[in-house]
Amino acid sequence: MITIFKVVFGFLFVCVMGGLFFYTIFDLKPWRKDSQMWDPVNGPGPVILKYQKIAQQEFFNRTTWHHIKSYYAYYGLALILLALVMGI
Repeated sequence: MITIFKVVFGFLFVCVMGGLFFYTIFDLKPWRKDSQMWDPVNGPGPVILKYQKIAQQEFFNRTTWHHIKSYYAYYGLALILLALVMGI
């Protein structure tokens, strides 16, 4: 039973990683200057800084805390399933 979970989640992981790779290569095209990752005037630097600012925003505010309190059982179940998959 556990081997089935490993195979299924392993297959899903490979599919997601492949999708991210092909999305980056075929849609974002980071090597081209007209791609979505380049600022036409200043190059890739300002775009990267914009994403860093988003990543540094305050995450644990009142809305996030309310969401976690509402769905803690589902997060716990997901953590238990991850622990089972990683541990075996």
